Amino acid sequence: MIDPLSIDDEEILSLDDLEIPPQFNFHSPELQGFMVYSENMKNILRDLMKMASTSTLTLLITGTTGSGKELAAKYMHYEVDQNQGEYIAVNCTNMNREMFESELFGYIGGAFTGASEKGHDGYLKKAEKGTLFLDEISEIDLDIQTKLLRVLEEGEYYKLGSSKKETVDCRMIFASNRNLEKMLENGQLRKDLYYRLNVVKIDIPPLEQRREEIIPLLSFFVKQLNNDFQKDVRYIQGKVFKFMYLYNWPGNIRELKNFITQVMIFIEGDTIRFEHLQTKDELDRIHTQSFFNKMNLISRSRSDLIDELLSKPFDLEEFSRDIVREALKRFNGNKSKTARYLGLKREQLYNRYKID
Repeated sequence: MIDPLSIDDEEILSLDDLEIPPQFNFHSPELQGFMVYSENMKNILRDLMKMASTSTLTLLITGTTGSGKELAAKYMHYEVDQNQGEYIAVNCTNMNREMFESELFGYIGGAFTGASEKGHDGYLKKAEKGTLFLDEISEIDLDIQTKLLRVLEEGEYYKLGSSKKETVDCRMIFASNRNLEKMLENGQLRKDLYYRLNVVKIDIPPLEQRREEIIPLLSFFVKQLNNDFQKDVRYIQGKVFKFMYLYNWPGNIRELKNFITQVMIFIEGDTIRFEHLQTKDELDRIHTQSFFNKMNLISRSRSDLIDELLSKPFDLEEFSRDIVREALKRFNGNKSKTARYLGLKREQLYNRYKID
């Protein structure tokens, strides 16, 4: 891929030149709108394929918002399990305790005031022979956590108002963007439920750690939106290219796509230029301008940084420890990830840098 820091701000690049072949190809039509360009994500999906013969096992997917958790869930349903039943996705954030319980388990007619006389099949029933994906599972009430634990342990449940036992017959996948270990410490998540959920766990890294995906995704989304909006955008200004690549995208792929969509709605002509990034609102314009002030510092060569460091005496060991501490914060205290990121062995964190 083209080195973003070597591009002149005013250079015009063809989107065709930014394309790279996807690292992973999906076969099912339901996943044709997804593209995977990083080795990291390819390896995660390959690992999930190893679960093909374990349809009764639960799967826990963690990762920040917009990083691709639902892609992993759909991949499990359509390509790993190749389930014949439905794919049912539920966002637990928007449900209170009473609604969630009736929607998850279903109910019989007259089970409670306002209940339909015909009764109602819950998500567990609707996902029979298929997949039930419960997103943001960390948001459910502690009382429901207890009932969900029974479902996972016994593989059975009861509709509200019924004494008839129902059997679970679906792959159950759970996802969260929160630190579940921290929730355990705070008493917000049952330990027994967490250990039952955490049989098989994958962590989807944020787009910031899959930076090689940003530019090919940019090209992919622009070409997709050209068709949707009847546009003919084929080029990108170098300054925009660098912004897209270096920005940390806290909202991950979802934020990237939404950002490009907004640009494409208002753009005229065939080239995305820096001024088009300021169409969102005044706050984004100020943010973008301040980001480029910071980016000018990032863009300096290694030799420039070394020259600046050596302009006056400093404690190299203490400086190195500061870098390690900041990296540790970035990875939320995960020592293994910190060591890999800095090219160190985990033992060096303990012995040389005194990281407990």
